[in-house]
Amino acid sequence: MTIECRSVLPAELCSPDGINVTESRDFDGIVVTTQKVVMHYGTYDEYGNVASARVAFGSPDSPVSTDRRVSFLIRYKQVRRDTGEIVGGPLWPRGIFGISPIGGDGPHQMIRSPMSAVNVATGLHRGYYLSAIGSKWKECTNEEGNCPEVEALHIGIPNDVKKSFKMQKWNRASPQYNFPTFESCLSWNSEPNCRPTLYDTGNSNIMVSADTSKLYTSLDAGTKILVKTEGQDDWNFTTTYKPEVEIVPGLEHNIVGIRFFEKNSLLVDLETQEIGLRLGH
Repeated sequence: MTIECRSVLPAELCSPDGINVTESRDFDGIVVTTQKVVMHYGTYDEYGNVASARVAFGSPDSPVSTDRRVSFLIRYKQVRRDTGEIVGGPLWPRGIFGISPIGGDGPHQMIRSPMSAVNVATGLHRGYYLSAIGSKWKECTNEEGNCPEVEALHIGIPNDVKKSFKMQKWNRASPQYNFPTFESCLSWNSEPNCRPTLYDTGNSNIMVSADTSKLYTSLDAGTKILVKTEGQDDWNFTTTYKPEVEIVPGLEHNIVGIRFFEKNSLLVDLETQEIGLRLGH
């Protein structure tokens, strides 16, 4: 979990050069440390400090809370790795959200998803599933309170819901990252590109790994894409803008971003270490 500095700390503590704390401090239950961390994502890095707190999230009528303090990153800067551009410019479409089920980063992978620290009701498996989020979006911010609410994140897994997903044991794309992947092949008028693939709500685009000798590029709008995933149903879509699908030299894995979740679903069972997809729901 990463949070923008100015969202939780006094503005005078936040600057493009760092968070201005010289010792660990408590701000309304959030303990901010001096330990600095750089979090590495698909094509960008986040710079910040390790913090900890008990975290509550969900709808106002039925929130859930972590049963202990969890570590997270308070960030002061995001940088596009290949260009050094500050994230938020023309290469970074707005309107994304992210739910990380398992992944760990930072010192000794101490920054993990708060999902692992949430207790669920009796009879449910520990984990979560995402139902389709829909495709009608507008530019908004949580700070301004003008974002539409979508009932998409369901914490705790009932057996009847799990049966509607095609489940399989998760794999890890790399020992460096502790996130689950599927073996997927993406193709468009060419030989398929097959890699371990992360289905990630926190990525606005779809990123396809390329040989390091190839240049960074993106596909034109109107390109038809076929995604074949081992053990899952095929998914077809047509790009609606450029750069919805980006070719990224040196990326270790493919990333299927927010477009997938408009009409489809993902389930993560933390007890059985399984993940599953469900198309059209």
